[in-house]
Amino acid sequence: MKDIIKLSKYVKGYWKEAVITWLSVFVECIAEVLVAFFMQYVLNNVQGLIDKATGEFVPEAMNAIILYSCLVASMAIIAAVTGIIAGIFAATAAAGFGKNLREAIFTHIQDYSFKNIDKFSTSSLVTRITTDVTNVQGAFQMIIRMVVRAPLIMTFALVMCFVTYWPAALIFLGIVPVVFVALILIANKAHPVFVRVFEAYDDLNEAVSQDVDGIRVVKSFNREKLQKEKFGGVSGFIYKNFKKAEKRVALNGPILNLAIYGAIIAISAIMCNAILKVPADVLGVGSLSTMITYVMMIMMSLMMISMVYVTLIIGKNSTVRILEALEEEPDIKNPENPITEVPNGEIEFKNVDFGYHKNKNVLTGVNQKVESGKTIGILGSTGSSKTTLVSLIARLFDVTEGEVLVGGHNVKEYDLKVLRDSVAVVLQKNTLFSGTIRENLLWGNESATEEEIAKACEIAQVTSFLKDLPNGLETKLDEGGTNVSGGQKQRLCIARALLKNPKILILDDSTSACDTHTDALIREGLQKYRPDVTKFIIAQRVLSVKECDEIWVMNEGRILETGDNATLMKTSKVYKELFDSQNGGGDFDAAN
Repeated sequence: MKDIIKLSKYVKGYWKEAVITWLSVFVECIAEVLVAFFMQYVLNNVQGLIDKATGEFVPEAMNAIILYSCLVASMAIIAAVTGIIAGIFAATAAAGFGKNLREAIFTHIQDYSFKNIDKFSTSSLVTRITTDVTNVQGAFQMIIRMVVRAPLIMTFALVMCFVTYWPAALIFLGIVPVVFVALILIANKAHPVFVRVFEAYDDLNEAVSQDVDGIRVVKSFNREKLQKEKFGGVSGFIYKNFKKAEKRVALNGPILNLAIYGAIIAISAIMCNAILKVPADVLGVGSLSTMITYVMMIMMSLMMISMVYVTLIIGKNSTVRILEALEEEPDIKNPENPITEVPNGEIEFKNVDFGYHKNKNVLTGVNQKVESGKTIGILGSTGSSKTTLVSLIARLFDVTEGEVLVGGHNVKEYDLKVLRDSVAVVLQKNTLFSGTIRENLLWGNESATEEEIAKACEIAQVTSFLKDLPNGLETKLDEGGTNVSGGQKQRLCIARALLKNPKILILDDSTSACDTHTDALIREGLQKYRPDVTKFIIAQRVLSVKECDEIWVMNEGRILETGDNATLMKTSKVYKELFDSQNGGGDFDAAN
């Protein structure tokens, strides 16, 4: 209940529809029960149309038939109209609730740091926004309609049974509790299986996502069979558990049928004897028909309560998963009274340690200062934490110890949006989105002019291949940019970053898919690009950083040596070996 209350705030904007649904359901239930109640008087008076003693027509009976028929028709129309209203407004309120909930989760995820995102798998977050929200949305629609309707119908029908003929109605006092307990027990047995099924959707989504994203790798390694087997395993697990749950829920039907037929037989036996002893307008065949109708209403309400119970329990599990995502506190937040302007691109690392996990640092004792406008090259073996180091500049992660200064201020003092708007990052994994090339470039600057776009494309060497595309900047990109090459994708991402007009530009191995000539042209363009911008170039190729003002050689989370190319060729054995291995040997003069 506490979890449901927490989510109730997301009904905001749709409470009116929920209240209208409740009122409509209340009227609908009364009208439905009264249809059956008034119908008995129609049928009873049909019996009395002809006087049994004289054989004459009885006008009073016809008048009663007309009156009660009008009442039946009126109640039926009211039930139909209010039922339609309830259905429309319940669907509207539930859909609005689902929309608010999805938007809240998605918006909250945008505030996650990388550390928060790593806590949940991508497939799990997708399942929470889709399947879990759908479950909760369905449960909410049940709450505002069926949870109200089923108990009301059952209560009103029981009351009218006692009004119609109370001795027969006593049967329900024995049958209803037994059936109710049996149905709830079945629901409790089915619930854990349903929970396992919906948790397995995380694995199902992950299998689909990985296969679709990596379909080129799958096909190039001819591993379609293995992927099918993996998917089949998860899908088979869901099938088996769904079948198990449905088998248990299927017991509802036989139990209800047994109760319905037993109640009908018992009520018929009791009422038939009474009908023979009293006048038709007091208790007749119509009264028996009404009681049988009420039996169906009561039992169907019990069935509905059972199904609603299962739905609500499933919804509860989904509610817990949704709240986990909503209540996850981003570990990187804006400070109070943040600094709203980054003065320049000066950067300083002071005694910086960082670890993804407690007691295990991947960066240790980093002390380095970079003047604004300098170009820094970073070399190091895979796993030396080059990317991690530059990620601290834009507060994609927070340091474990020490501090990172940008423009003379600790990055934790800045407004996050301001800081990240001042830092442009081209990550190792380049991501483009479905849409035109122009739309992707404008991610860097929505208000960029044609001249600015052309300049960024020129520096990033996009212009050279743009003219060969069918529609230039208006060329449509597939999801992930799969219809352009790896090198073209990298160049587009660099152009997008340049359009941000940042104070700090970070290129994380972002020309690795480009040929050496294109790489050289990009480096030449960057050297001329805004001299006040501080640039970090992470690369595997020494030639990519050779012209940098300063080069940092990293290993196992430490900066081993620093200096320009000429200095490192004299003082750094590691750097010289790396240079020689990539350039086929050569002396120092060749390196200059």
